[in-house]
Amino acid sequence: MAMYENVFLFSGNLTEKKANEKIDSVEELIKKNKGNVLKKEYWGLRSLAYKIKKNSKAHYFMLNTENNYETIIEIKKKLSIDDDYLRLLNLKITEFDKNPSIISKSK
Repeated sequence: MAMYENVFLFSGNLTEKKANEKIDSVEELIKKNKGNVLKKEYWGLRSLAYKIKKNSKAHYFMLNTENNYETIIEIKKKLSIDDDYLRLLNLKITEFDKNPSIISKSK
């Protein structure tokens, strides 16, 4: 299994609770496919540089995960039918920092 750093953006029209429910469903999908969530951070409701699907703000989440690539494809398919999902940045990494990210520290 490979390690990934994933940044999810969900619509700013959602409440924080609803956005957390959406990221929890992603975590459940990873665990169902025998993966692990190594670190989870909520970066808050932040302004976007440009509008995405008529949204000027988004809820940002960062997950460090250990799973196979098929799980990433399944997550993308699941989120593609969700109107509240805006973007996903997915990077394959060799190791992850156990300390909070710079964005988390600045909050």
